[in-house]
Amino acid sequence: EKAVKMADLMQVPIIGVVENYSYFHCPDNGKDYQIFGESHIEEILQKYGLLLLNRLPIDPTIANLCDKGDIESIEKTNLENVSLPE
Repeated sequence: EKAVKMADLMQVPIIGVVENYSYFHCPDNGKDYQIFGESHIEEILQKYGLLLLNRLPIDPTIANLCDKGDIESIEKTNLENVSLPE
């Protein structure tokens, strides 16, 4: 919600929302866990009339690449299936 308000103050149009750190996908059992508790993104989307483009998981691979300063070598971003509104 803070990002939405900041974009509004800066008069930057918002094409949609990507929820980062939305869940953790456990490679051992295939289940998704909401590490940071239940999401409230739906309330924010409705309040501001926005579209949800994607929910991004917590990805230890990305964290490791960032720590190594090698984020450019990431192969999958989880943004491949995002379709932007026309």
